[in-house]
Amino acid sequence: MKAKMTISVCTNQRYSAQTPSCGARGSLKLLEQLKIATQKSNIIVESSCCFGHCAKGIVVKISPNGNFYHHVTESDIPKLLNDANKLND
Repeated sequence: MKAKMTISVCTNQRYSAQTPSCGARGSLKLLEQLKIATQKSNIIVESSCCFGHCAKGIVVKISPNGNFYHHVTESDIPKLLNDANKLND
């Protein structure tokens, strides 16, 4: 039985202007866009706490056995979904 693919989006928010965070870069909006894009699929989209890659945010991880994606934007959603589907084959 195949494990369900999960796309996790870091939504950690730091409130210091000197400290980068995914939340400060708009990860909540990206999370919602991914949820809309996957409504008719069996991919799970969830919020996640910090992955420790703050300087490279927005950070997304595809699980199981997936990769981290850095500096993710809305234009990356088709690639994320394509990669998630490939990993699920």
